[in-house]
Amino acid sequence: MLSNEQELASDLVACQLVIKQILDVIDVIAPTEVRDKMAGQLKSIDFSTHPAGADPVTRRAIDKAIALIELKFTRD
Repeated sequence: MLSNEQELASDLVACQLVIKQILDVIDVIAPTEVRDKMAGQLKSIDFSTHPAGADPVTRRAIDKAIALIELKFTRD
């Protein structure tokens, strides 16, 4: 039996795996402009007026999402 903390960690890993699969699909089917727009939409959030700005967990999640999109789609 898993503890609540272990279940939460397991759920987070499951979500990360699903997100990775989605990013892989987007990488194949989405043109660069679409990928740029994905990151741009998140970057355009005005945290001084948006409710997410008051919640540090949501704010961090948005920052991490931007970083993941930009990392995943950076072509060297």
